[in-house]
Amino acid sequence: LRGNDPILRNEYIVIGAHKDHLGMGGPGSGSRVPDTLAVHNGADDNASGVSLLLELAEKFAAHRNELKRSILFVAFGAEEMGILGSTYFTNHPPVDIHAIKAMINLDMVGRLRDDHSLQIGGTGTSAEAETLLKEVNRDTVFRLVMSPEGIGPSDHAAFYSRNIPVFFLTTGAHTDYHTPYDDADKLNYDGMVKVGNYVYALTWALDTLPKGLTFKESGPSGQQGGRPRFRVTLGIMPDFTSTDNNGLRVDFVTRDKPAWRGGMKKGDIITALDGKPVHNIEEYMYRLSKLSAGQLVEVEVMRDGKREHLFIQL
Repeated sequence: LRGNDPILRNEYIVIGAHKDHLGMGGPGSGSRVPDTLAVHNGADDNASGVSLLLELAEKFAAHRNELKRSILFVAFGAEEMGILGSTYFTNHPPVDIHAIKAMINLDMVGRLRDDHSLQIGGTGTSAEAETLLKEVNRDTVFRLVMSPEGIGPSDHAAFYSRNIPVFFLTTGAHTDYHTPYDDADKLNYDGMVKVGNYVYALTWALDTLPKGLTFKESGPSGQQGGRPRFRVTLGIMPDFTSTDNNGLRVDFVTRDKPAWRGGMKKGDIITALDGKPVHNIEEYMYRLSKLSAGQLVEVEVMRDGKREHLFIQL
């Protein structure tokens, strides 16, 4: 949608969501139940994000004459394979990459919890982000869970690697993540409307800023495409909602995966990986990306207030 301000119309806001999932699952697909061949519908991951993308496009189209800046609505492919679609987009942009002033990424926005927690990553990638997000939230009921890092396991990382401020919105992970049980009947549709309205208000706030956001580096950005390449997995589901910076809590341990075989338990808090500290999800992913298959790695966890050392074969 083209903006109308004679100067600002040449600046762009990208709203994106990945449209791919895991197909029938199976070994090597990314499914958390790789021994089960079944349709993985991906209702939350990420039909929820694409649905909001389409709704937002329709809503903004009805007010296109009021826009100052231009908006690009993008559905990315091959996110599950390593953000290939968004990386291609940022390497072959349809507009000047320097004219893209912000990117909003919608990934798994369909399971708003009773506490109305809305997780937003990338809040440290611009000087104005936190103030702006709180202002937009002034008249809503969201409990904003902010994370400053621009790198993360989704398409916004490709934009952050090109020095573009990012906002990664999600209602968080759940035990149906990357399984055949991520179905439409489990979505919180009223919650999706609330998230959509929040993104709509945030986009208008970005559109009407007199000056663009001031980019800030927040976390490593040197990987190709901005996302760590994982050669291994522990087989856990981490707690994405925590605002603590004292480790990474384990919400689920997948049977017969390395963490399970090494004795990790639900509720453990990972504080170090391979002798290096882990304070949050971003640091955990960065540490994990440096490990190799077959490696024996020491994982330090806090369990029931006591420090434990696990040795896990990857």
